[in-house]
Amino acid sequence: MAKKKLAIDPAHAAQLLGVLAAVVVVVLVNVVAARRFTRWDWTSNKRYSLSSATVQTLHELPETVQIWVLLGTADPLEQSVKQLLVAYQAETTKLDIHYVDPDRDTIALEDVRKRFKIETGRTEDGHVVADAVVVVARGDRHWFVTASDMVEVAAQDDTKVKPREERALTGAIRSVLGGTKSKICFTTGHGELTPADAGERGAGALKEVLDKDNYAVAIVDLGAPNAASKPLDGCAVAVVAGLRAPFAKDEAERLRTWLLEDGNLFLAASPILTAPGQGNGLVPAGLERVLGPFGIALDDVVVTEQEADVSLPESGGFRFVAQPRQHPVTTALVKTERSREVPRVVVSLTRSMHRAVEPGSVNAQELLGTSASAFGLHGIEGAADWKDTPQKRAGDLAGPLSIAMAAERPKVSAASPHGPRIVVAGTSSVMAGEAFHELPAYRGAALLSESAISWLAARPQVLDVPEKSAVGAGMRVNEESRGTIRRYVVLFMPATVALLGIAIALFRRAGEGRTAKTSKTSKPNRRKKPG
Repeated sequence: MAKKKLAIDPAHAAQLLGVLAAVVVVVLVNVVAARRFTRWDWTSNKRYSLSSATVQTLHELPETVQIWVLLGTADPLEQSVKQLLVAYQAETTKLDIHYVDPDRDTIALEDVRKRFKIETGRTEDGHVVADAVVVVARGDRHWFVTASDMVEVAAQDDTKVKPREERALTGAIRSVLGGTKSKICFTTGHGELTPADAGERGAGALKEVLDKDNYAVAIVDLGAPNAASKPLDGCAVAVVAGLRAPFAKDEAERLRTWLLEDGNLFLAASPILTAPGQGNGLVPAGLERVLGPFGIALDDVVVTEQEADVSLPESGGFRFVAQPRQHPVTTALVKTERSREVPRVVVSLTRSMHRAVEPGSVNAQELLGTSASAFGLHGIEGAADWKDTPQKRAGDLAGPLSIAMAAERPKVSAASPHGPRIVVAGTSSVMAGEAFHELPAYRGAALLSESAISWLAARPQVLDVPEKSAVGAGMRVNEESRGTIRRYVVLFMPATVALLGIAIALFRRAGEGRTAKTSKTSKPNRRKKPG
């Protein structure tokens, strides 16, 4: 039996070859595209175009960096951060990015919260939010990025913001790559609040904030018998978290020398009370030599505030709301036209201070003050047994009084970001745990401590990432514009729709009338039957 030959239609063969060629072309195009990926940024301000500094940082990554994005779909930052990170991934394969929606990914959020000790809460409309929107980690190092790091409200127009996502993300990546954390050194030996105590009367809550802000916390004893000649070397900021005993002369000299050599100090110089029956109940802090070059002198008094609007009930005036003054440390505490609702700074058991003039000193600036009704008591012996509000006596200091001050000396070297700085508060309550556990409206004391350390440490920003131009983020609505909107929504828009509906109805009725008239006047065309 003869075998049949397989006949191939030339037309079909050409079609098959065309399909195979198209498949090969598609594969080659995808390979080339994968190796030479390019994103097109069509935004007017090139918001998602990376700077050369970011590209260089990404190309030089020595190992994988992990990024957790804790933003949900309800957050306006979510899409912009995601788009920017897509551009980052186009430059490197060493980014391990995890997107966690706080409202939906409950288990993943809990894992991140436990790993990095993140705090979470709910907004008024029920959305879950965290105190960090992005966490960047490499090994045992991590960096938190907050919403305020991502955008900056334009000073001239609060309806516009300057996007800073690239600066914040690139800065976070650089921070976990190398270098050492800025070290905050808490002194001990004078009854200071300890960062090891997380209670209401300890500085543990402040330590938690510092940990999250990527500082390293250490404890230094300036008076230990085996203390080094310079125990504060390597510290970015020294913190004296309250006093129950004065500084010895050698301790004060060590602190003074370190400060004048380019150190920074955050001092909570609370009143030092004597034992019952020993003097007037107050002891000098022994820090005159330390504070003198900065133009600050402590008053050995306890402040009582008699202004009813700011003195808290049943405190005898010893617990009250302080009045912030304009300074970089208090920017978030002073009311302005743009921010009328600011946290209140609640303080207790506070001493006052004043400007001091000595050769070579600088002019200190006031951070917190009292009302004119306040006064400083020189003697408080037996205050625990007082049943009535204390009255001003002869010799007591008259208000208004300064209860927190800041000062900065000239630069020690041209390479320093700033000169030696100091912030002095007359109370340890600004560093105590209770200040950090207050309701947001009364959390100003905690915010003061956070801002003070930030100003003192003054960590350098990623200045080589250029700023983006401001973009619209909202609109300002006043009473007049509300009335205009109300008129458009309630009156003009419904009236326009109603008129349009009436016009359409009249037009249709007129059309129907013409059709009926035409049908009546027209005669049917009938054919006559033949024959």
